[in-house]
Amino acid sequence: MTRFNLILISIFFLSMGCKDDNNVPGDTLTSKIDKIMEEETDFSGVVHIGGLNAVSYSKGFGYANRESEIAIDQNTVFDIGSITKPYTAIGIVKCKELGLLDYQDTLKNFFPEVPDDKKDITIEQLLTHRSGFIDAIGSDYDEISKEMYLTQSFDTELLFSPGERYKYSNVGFSILGIIIETVSNTSYEQFLNAQVFLPSKMETAGYLLPDYDAEVIANGYDDLGLLGTSGANLGKPNEQPWDIDGPYWNLKGNGGLLMSATDVMQFYRSIKENLIDDTSKQDMYNKYVREDNTSILYRGLGWGVFDTDKGLGVTHNGGNGIFFADFAYLIEEDLFIFLASNAYRESQDDLLIRLMNALSVEVVNN
Repeated sequence: MTRFNLILISIFFLSMGCKDDNNVPGDTLTSKIDKIMEEETDFSGVVHIGGLNAVSYSKGFGYANRESEIAIDQNTVFDIGSITKPYTAIGIVKCKELGLLDYQDTLKNFFPEVPDDKKDITIEQLLTHRSGFIDAIGSDYDEISKEMYLTQSFDTELLFSPGERYKYSNVGFSILGIIIETVSNTSYEQFLNAQVFLPSKMETAGYLLPDYDAEVIANGYDDLGLLGTSGANLGKPNEQPWDIDGPYWNLKGNGGLLMSATDVMQFYRSIKENLIDDTSKQDMYNKYVREDNTSILYRGLGWGVFDTDKGLGVTHNGGNGIFFADFAYLIEEDLFIFLASNAYRESQDDLLIRLMNALSVEVVNN
C-alpha cells in the first residue's frame, strides 16, 4: 500500500494559524463544514463526524459509480488504504489479550528461518515502525505467496538497527498480519472478523467475507490521470488482481481493507466501550516515538498519536492515488472524524485539518 503523507507538521501549524477562520458567529456545525466542502470542488466521497452516541454530520458527495449515477452516502464502501494498519494493530492487541503473544516477542519466536539481523525485531517495533524494514518489496497487486513474501522481506537489508528510530514500513505490517495467522491458526481476515468486526457490529468491513451488494462498493476513478486517461473508471477494489482469500501480501495486513463510514464509526464506538481492555487502550495510545525530530505526531500501536487543546487524539490516513481516506479520534473529547474519497486529489491531504478547525480543535506541540 503506497503511503500517502500522514498528518505533517506543516499542516498542523497551518491549522494552528487559521483556527478561527471558520468560527463565524451564528454558524452551525453543518454550515461550517458545508462551507469547507463547497471549496472542495468536485470532491467525490463522504464526510462523517460524530461521537459515541450521535452522528453530527454525514454527507456524501459525488458518485460511487458515475456511469450509473449511484450516489455516495455513509454506507458506501471504500478502500480505506493504510487505515488498515490500526485494524491490524487491534488484531495483535486481541492476540495479546488472548494470551497468544506478547509485544516483546521477537520474530525468532514465530519464524525459525528469520536471519540473524532480524531475529530480535519485536512486535512492538513492528507496530511502531521501528523495525528497520524497508517500506515495500513490491506493488499492491503483485502476485506473491505468504512464503515468498517472508523470504523476500527477510532477504532485504534493514535500513537501521531495530529500535534505533522511526521509519514507516508497509512490510512490517504485512508481517504482523502473517503473525496473526500464525498464532491464531486462521486467516487474517477471519481473525479480524471474529475478534474485531463482528463484536463492533461492523457489517461491511473486510476483504471478501462481507456479503456485499456490489452497488455499495465505490468504483475508483483516476482523476489525476496517473494510470492513463484522466477520470478513467478503474473498477472496484475487490475486482483488482487478488488471491482467493483477498489481496496478496504486498497489500494484506498493511492496506486495502474495505468498509463504510458507518462501520468506521462503529469501530470507534467499540474502542470507546469494551472491544479492548483499559490496559490495551493505554498501550495503544502511548507515545512510543516521534515520527522525526520536528514532528508533533508520535507513534502509538498502529496509529499516530497527537495532542490537542481538547486532549489526546489518534489518527491515520491512506491512499493509493485513486482511493484516499483519513480519520482522527479525539479520545477525551469523544469526537470522531472520518473522510473517504474514490477519486484522489492533492487538496484532500489537509481536509481533515480543515474539518478540525471547523470543530474548534487546535493541535498543540507537547
